Amino acid sequence: MKEIYEKGLVEYKKAVKKNPQDANAYFNMSKAYDGLNNGHKAILSARKAQQIWELKKDSENSAKARKRLRELNKNYPHA
Repeated sequence: MKEIYEKGLVEYKKAVKKNPQDANAYFNMSKAYDGLNNGHKAILSARKAQQIWELKKDSENSAKARKRLRELNKNYPHA
């Protein structure tokens, strides 16, 4: 499973390099980092996705990111 998350990260990083406003890539990057037990980077990525969606006034996805952040903060209280 670790390999899947690592391969995903490579692709998501390429996506945000190409388009730094790709909130979906940041959100998926957060899931991959979580799968690799890297809470700090998972939280940072989810926060970036949420910020982009807020700027784009995408309230549905912004709410999804806030929910994810609550879960991550619960799972990684010291991150």
